[in-house]
Amino acid sequence: MKSDLHQKLQYKGADYLLNKNYWIRTTEMPTSVGIIDVWGISNANNYETIAIEVKVSRADYHSRSQRYKEFSSENIANYCYILCPEYLVGRNNESQNWGILYWNEKTNRLRLFRKPTRYEMTDRQKLAIMVHLFENRQNKPDNLLVK
Repeated sequence: MKSDLHQKLQYKGADYLLNKNYWIRTTEMPTSVGIIDVWGISNANNYETIAIEVKVSRADYHSRSQRYKEFSSENIANYCYILCPEYLVGRNNESQNWGILYWNEKTNRLRLFRKPTRYEMTDRQKLAIMVHLFENRQNKPDNLLVK
């Protein structure tokens, strides 16, 4: 069961994508490597994609699921981030290719702590992710667009 903090950070992640002009955003995105907390696709730059994994504890960060996602990042998105409360993970964490977004509890704002590595994705890989989105979700296409 998700904690209130986890859900709050998922919404913050979706807002972050909205502010970065990602025109389709969703939470709890099913992929071939597991559920991604926040996922979005841009209408620019060859339809670049972003995945954000919310982590609210060190145990969550060190989970087997997270390790598998890190190993298969090129099947998830062009850019992958970890979104967590400030200083939960450090700059020299195991996820060197993933970016880090810190959430500050006092200001309720996100801060980019480390930029991610860009993963090349083929159109076929992006299409496979979209198929997962529309087949395996209760999402309706009209719920994914900016309102």
